[in-house]
Amino acid sequence: MSPTKARFTSLDVAAATTELHALASGHRIANVYDLSPKTYLLKLYKPDAPLLLLLLESGVRTHLTAYHRDKSNVPSAFTMKLRKHIRSKRIEKIEQVGTDRLVVITVGSGELAHHLVIALYDRGNVILTDANHRVLTLLRASKHDANARVNVGDEYALGASQRLSADDVAARLSCLADASPSAYVQATLSRAVPLGRELVLDALVAGGVAPDTRMADLPGGALPDATREALQQAVGYFGPESPPP
Repeated sequence: MSPTKARFTSLDVAAATTELHALASGHRIANVYDLSPKTYLLKLYKPDAPLLLLLLESGVRTHLTAYHRDKSNVPSAFTMKLRKHIRSKRIEKIEQVGTDRLVVITVGSGELAHHLVIALYDRGNVILTDANHRVLTLLRASKHDANARVNVGDEYALGASQRLSADDVAARLSCLADASPSAYVQATLSRAVPLGRELVLDALVAGGVAPDTRMADLPGGALPDATREALQQAVGYFGPESPPP
């Protein structure tokens, strides 16, 4: 029996957002419920369509569900904030930010738009911003970069997480000569090309390189062409290049 998946990978997020955008766009948010301090449920409706239940678990997953879970009798302050801003609004799009484990649900349009950001990495987070990406409420204050923390009123800039292109990957791979000779090739590639563990491992298999190979021990002192090509092609799993919402 295969082990239970503990949390979404970058590739899982790409697959989930593609499916969610196709199935949930055009639906309105009928209500928001909290199932636990980290887990929320959006009830979605659309005329002449069945109700959808969208589960959000901070730091772990987001997907549609048919399982009716017990809801809190008294909504949390965070849930009440979400209801205030996004209840009855129409979902315009659901997308991944670059190759990050970040899902953005955009509801409403123009100056009345809101962005619900679900972070599926580290300790996770759920953040609601206005049309200008100003934070209106968030599940927890969290480090957004090395020198700052995100709080209500801050701008939650997503521009730093651009989707990689095949040319971007090629450029990053050309800089691997500066990597430590004693570093493992899998760890080095994962830092250089943030496409997720599965795609890095697949690329190494394509080139016949063991993940625990040291950089200094690569055949011929360089990545095989098959590995480079596999990594450049892997960006296609994340859809067309587009700016963040």
